[in-house]
Amino acid sequence: MSAVNSSGFLAVFQSRRDHCQALLELSRAQQELIRSDDYTGLLVVLGKKQLILGRLDEMKTRHSEMLARWKSVRDDFDAETRTDCEHILAETEAVLAELIQEEESSTQHIVRRRDEAHGELLTLDQGSRVNHAYRDALAPTTHRHLDVNQ
Repeated sequence: MSAVNSSGFLAVFQSRRDHCQALLELSRAQQELIRSDDYTGLLVVLGKKQLILGRLDEMKTRHSEMLARWKSVRDDFDAETRTDCEHILAETEAVLAELIQEEESSTQHIVRRRDEAHGELLTLDQGSRVNHAYRDALAPTTHRHLDVNQ
């Protein structure tokens, strides 16, 4: 295989790894923003992640034939290039595994926060109903005024 073709594989694999690494870093930032309740910052990070995912999808579309051919042509590469490509692919897999863990952790944290907020809203709703029940039981002229002389 020519050096140009093998370097094309190497460049695509490096770019994929770099994009996945960027996603991992953004996922870590996302986790911190969730913990600190910075939802404005979270929206910015999510937008950046969406851009990277779009680039990865574009790469997949643009290089789909090359990626499908990898297994059949890798033995034609010189040993150093093949080793470099395999090393980059292994790094990418490790980054993706860590990314999945980060995303699952973020999801669990958000679900936990959602459930806590839901519980608080239920408590507030019940308190409001109790307040209305007591207010309705009072005489209409006294429910808005407190007689401090009593």
